[in-house]
Amino acid sequence: MRGKGLLAVLLLAVLLPSLAGCGFKDIDKRFFIVALGIDAADEGKGFKVTLRLAVPSPKIEPGSALSQVKTIQAPTIAEAVRLAKSHVDKELDFGHCKVFVLGEKLVKKNYSDVLEWMTRRRDIQSVSYLAIGRPDAQSIVKIAPKTERYPGNSLFLAFGEDGTESSYSISTYLFDFNRRHGEHGMDPVLPLIRKAPKEEDYYISRIALLDKSKMVMLLTPQESQLYNQIANRFDKSTIRATIDEENVVLAANAVSSRYKIISGQDGNHKLRLKMKISGLFEEAPIGIYEKDWHKLEQNLGEQMEAQIKRMLIKIQKAGIDPFGFGLKYRATHAGNDQTWKNWQKIYPELEFDVKVNVHVEGTGLSR
Repeated sequence: MRGKGLLAVLLLAVLLPSLAGCGFKDIDKRFFIVALGIDAADEGKGFKVTLRLAVPSPKIEPGSALSQVKTIQAPTIAEAVRLAKSHVDKELDFGHCKVFVLGEKLVKKNYSDVLEWMTRRRDIQSVSYLAIGRPDAQSIVKIAPKTERYPGNSLFLAFGEDGTESSYSISTYLFDFNRRHGEHGMDPVLPLIRKAPKEEDYYISRIALLDKSKMVMLLTPQESQLYNQIANRFDKSTIRATIDEENVVLAANAVSSRYKIISGQDGNHKLRLKMKISGLFEEAPIGIYEKDWHKLEQNLGEQMEAQIKRMLIKIQKAGIDPFGFGLKYRATHAGNDQTWKNWQKIYPELEFDVKVNVHVEGTGLSR
């Protein structure tokens, strides 16, 4: 028994020193990174990483958000983050980093290294938001709007469901961006954040379309809204048309879309897209109540059909597929390598048949 007791004492003597060296650090000894921007280096190869660090504050009210911004250049992103530790007195924590902004110049060149680093690092959340910054990521991360209740709050609300819901923007998560990057038949999309020219603020009204390595094109605000209506069935949106040389705007309450790829007897393929939109007139000329609503609905539908078809052809010519038409084709045909090769030949020649059914529920309130 004495031998066993002596063995236990010796075992505790060996284990206790290792327990004393625990790596846990209290909250007051940590810097929480709330936003991170990645740009191409100003000169030569490498990256410029901008960290926005939250400074804890007892006040939670608009204008009381305190943060510190650090910018470091290095040959790699991992080295830049390590170097950042020599600029601060606390441990850097990525656990609350929910927004990653990529500089437009970097994304136009190649974003593969950035995605590789983000998906490999274990403390970066897969539900973090991704966006493109113009003129660069550093400018966007530095912005601290006066309305922020805590650091990074304005960006969180812009992309989350708790704040604004804009039909001109999208929310792209890291896991979805990574999936689209590696998937045959579906390409990535990201929102574009632009810095306001004369004030400490930004706005998000355009969507960027990317291929498997770089940004290919930007959609206009109107096209961005059409993308949201088709891909995400975004119902808090609008339809604008011109009737008798006057603008008419319909506020959509319900949007539905579905499509299928049809193979013709002549070997040609056609994508048939059908949409249904219903809503109220939000802006219309006086006397529209007495007009024939059936003709109005038909006119609205025809104008929207033309807009959608122009956008689809524009995207097709760019050689990208943000809607996932290719993935739909692969899912409905034999699953082998030849299926993907067939789609690569079909997509450049694919015809688009668009049909939009608009239903006007009323003219809204008037006096």
